Amino acid sequence: MIETSQLQTLVAISNENSYSLAAEKLGVTQSAISQSIKSLEKKLSVKLVRKSGKKVLLTQEGEDLYQLSRKFLTELDSTIQNISTSKSEMKGIVRVGTLSGIGKSWLAPELLDFSLKNKDLATAVVLGFKDDLIRDFKNNQIDILVLPEEALPNIGERLFLSEEKSTFIFPKNSNQNISSDLSLDDIAALPTILFEQEDPLYYQWCRAHYGSAPKEVNVKYVVNSHGNMLQAVSKGLGVAVVPNHVLNRTHLINDLGFLGEKFEVSNGNFYLVYHKESLQLKRVEKTIEFLLAIDNPLNRSLKYN
Repeated sequence: MIETSQLQTLVAISNENSYSLAAEKLGVTQSAISQSIKSLEKKLSVKLVRKSGKKVLLTQEGEDLYQLSRKFLTELDSTIQNISTSKSEMKGIVRVGTLSGIGKSWLAPELLDFSLKNKDLATAVVLGFKDDLIRDFKNNQIDILVLPEEALPNIGERLFLSEEKSTFIFPKNSNQNISSDLSLDDIAALPTILFEQEDPLYYQWCRAHYGSAPKEVNVKYVVNSHGNMLQAVSKGLGVAVVPNHVLNRTHLINDLGFLGEKFEVSNGNFYLVYHKESLQLKRVEKTIEFLLAIDNPLNRSLKYN
């Protein structure tokens, strides 16, 4: 196994062209420099240095290893420096993972503002599916997860973040008689836009508001994108149920109709999940504090006209 000290010796010899000057630079004896190079050459079964008069020069093989060693040692020093300051400074990278929908409509925009306020910190927002996010979290490739309660992993510490709410929307200039006294059958008969064929948000909203779900729904359009669902509703294609945090950010808000706050229902709770030991890192600690402190749009009521 090649040792880091042997690579440091090779770099010093190349920079100084002398065993004695390399020894002085590294604070060791000239004999130690000679033994380190001989040991390295023996491990690699190749000659790395040669003498030219009073100078010590690298062979072609030595030059190749020198280039790699210099890059490796520079990156090693940088990594060690980052590790040593990560407990007390907002440096390095913090990785936050969540589901694609909530990530696009809420988490990514919030963390953009957070990044702008912390110039020395790199922020990675990972959007994906639950199983992939949990796997990466378990492998320490994600520092913080933001997930609904039913999707939480069986490891890590968790903190309650917010309750998510959803609401029923329809085209603002709809020619259909849509009012707050609609029955469940009335709702099911309306042309409906779903996130997926068995849209859990739609059926959960029905059960929460009416106590049961419709047996049949007049499905007009299915698209697994809340943004496209809003466009479809704004164009008059049908009605839908979408999360409040999506509605609070859309530029289409003035084209949508609502039935008031009593038609908002809970869509479950969201939590922050993190590794307990990672709280020793200031970047993780401060990111969690930021996410807990902001005016969270997940459970923010809509502004009704």
